[in-house]
Amino acid sequence: MTTTSAVDRAPLTYGQLSVRRVMTDWPLDRWPETYLSTVIPVPPDCTHTQVTAVLHTLCARHESLRTRFVDQEQYVMPVPDRVDVAVVERPGAGRAEAEAAGRERASRPIDREREFARRFTVVTDGGRPAYAVIVVDHIVADGYGLARLRTEAAALMGAEDPDGKRLLDETPAQPRDLARHQRSAAQRPRREAALGYWRDLLRTLPEGLFPVSDEAGHHPGRIEAVLHSPGARSALGTAAHRLGVPPQAVLLALTSLATAAVTGTERVVHTLQSSNRFTTPWRTIVSSMNQYVPLPLEPGAAPFERYARRVHGAALKAYRCGTYDLDAVTELVRAERGIALGFDHFFNFMAHDVPTDAQDACGPRRIEATTPYRQIGPRLDVKVRGGPDMPLVVRADPGLLPQPGLHALLAWYDDELHRLAADGPKATTTDELLGRCRSTLPSEARS
Repeated sequence: MTTTSAVDRAPLTYGQLSVRRVMTDWPLDRWPETYLSTVIPVPPDCTHTQVTAVLHTLCARHESLRTRFVDQEQYVMPVPDRVDVAVVERPGAGRAEAEAAGRERASRPIDREREFARRFTVVTDGGRPAYAVIVVDHIVADGYGLARLRTEAAALMGAEDPDGKRLLDETPAQPRDLARHQRSAAQRPRREAALGYWRDLLRTLPEGLFPVSDEAGHHPGRIEAVLHSPGARSALGTAAHRLGVPPQAVLLALTSLATAAVTGTERVVHTLQSSNRFTTPWRTIVSSMNQYVPLPLEPGAAPFERYARRVHGAALKAYRCGTYDLDAVTELVRAERGIALGFDHFFNFMAHDVPTDAQDACGPRRIEATTPYRQIGPRLDVKVRGGPDMPLVVRADPGLLPQPGLHALLAWYDDELHRLAADGPKATTTDELLGRCRSTLPSEARS
């Protein structure tokens, strides 16, 4: 770990640069929609002073929490003498109420250039600390980085967690070291390969399909619904095991068919989110590593088994090109297409706990309408979360997919996963899946 006793300036990492550029034209009042948050339960014997000390330790260990982001540079500041922690009294609050209280404090946009891009809140019950809430601008950390902060904080408060102890024993990598590594001569082949991937996309995909204009996602009004289905989770694992591909590939293949049905196209270009956490020492860094990676797919008429394997191979290739200089790519797109680069049709799979060994999980499916944090951005956004009911979240522009169509689409996911597990993916074709999806959607949801 590089240490600092004075302000140290370094370039932005490629992940930090992507966050900065993607949000450049977003309305400032909507920035808090993109902030990430996590909640850490405070043990009964832990005092407010101790919780504050834990948060100070996190700032000392991870430079992202004490960095200001100015233009295309990160200004790493010395470890502060103290950290600002808001205290909010919420008698009887649970995790959700505590998180809402923490996010409320971050409802005002953070000025990345003049303040640290995070907020700490202690939620009390009768004056006793009940929860610590960490809210970060996405430029500080992605979901993986935030998970590390949560795990370390819990361990520092006394939680018996082997992962927490292991992480605290590590000397964490720092973003400014990563930024210099990414721009080093040794990484030049990787940079050229990533730019070559984008050149191939521009060469082989028509203008109407790729890329979308950056203005496509600037209109507010997104709607959202979530499928909760333990049976679908079990069925996904069964289908993945039979196909010999990860669960993510099965659901991505299904999502490409759903997207084709919703948009009325034969070819789709998804936006994957590459974690870029493939090599040490950057695997567990607290920073924003995610970058968008386009993935073109053309289902055609094929056995689903063959198509799912093709999707898996194409996704692996895309992920390998997920670390890139967004400014260089943006210039390339502007030169080739004459537009500002935008992204759509997002797919983000986070359910890495889906078991692939045969097991039965019962329970009725539940589809609920929810209110998304983010009201602008991609027109179609599919996110799959971990947990026993594998929440499958679809956020959409109602002009593309109205509310009835949104709920029908989630029911289709559940039905098809159960069908793939029961009938076997080898007996199903992409045409059959696509046809059932189109017939399921209300007429106003079919492009």
